[in-house]
Amino acid sequence: MTNRLEGLSETVRWRLMVEAAKKGAISQGYALQRVPGRGLSNIWTITKDGKPQRASIRTTRDRWIAFPSLAKGTKWRTLDDVEVVIVASVDSREEPENVEVYIFPADEVRKRFHAAYAARVNDGQKVRDNFGMWVGLDRDERGIAASVGSGIIEKYKRVEVYPIEELLAQNADKLAAAEESASEAEIVETAEASSPHFTTIAEVMAWAREQLAEIAGVKLNAIKLDLKIEY
Repeated sequence: MTNRLEGLSETVRWRLMVEAAKKGAISQGYALQRVPGRGLSNIWTITKDGKPQRASIRTTRDRWIAFPSLAKGTKWRTLDDVEVVIVASVDSREEPENVEVYIFPADEVRKRFHAAYAARVNDGQKVRDNFGMWVGLDRDERGIAASVGSGIIEKYKRVEVYPIEELLAQNADKLAAAEESASEAEIVETAEASSPHFTTIAEVMAWAREQLAEIAGVKLNAIKLDLKIEY
């Protein structure tokens, strides 16, 4: 098996996923219009049966989605501004063949992000504001702090699934144009999920411990790190 997205630029991969998300929403009877005046945020007005709502389009190539916390987890950038979250996700991280589209009520997504934030804090992790925090679409069976909030697709099934090859053929012109310049929304989505900027060695070490604990599925106090700097 081959990775259908391999060889494509980051911009083209992102654009392909967004087009899948839009196509999936349209298939469910929604009309979409990009919200002006929102800076770089990928927020849309979606209208169905005469009812307009605000929606955030999110893309993921590992089946985890991120939103940055604000005010110590009491608020969420972008997520607090919408009523709907539209997600386009690959069907497999290692060997993606299709893009799956999900439509979630934002209230449900916020509930899961609040629970995930609380679980990480209770585990001794430091969740930084303005830094994307990740929650899994699929249920995470590891039973660690990062598992909390996962599994939303058990409640809300995908609305559409599109073969990647079909999407590439249908959006050839748009994808070619996307190679010319990076999408503003792509820049923001990438920034929201990126690592925080550190100013001290202590901050780097603390972050590294948190990441190792999450990967290993152990408590934070089980991770001990030694740093050696040679000149």
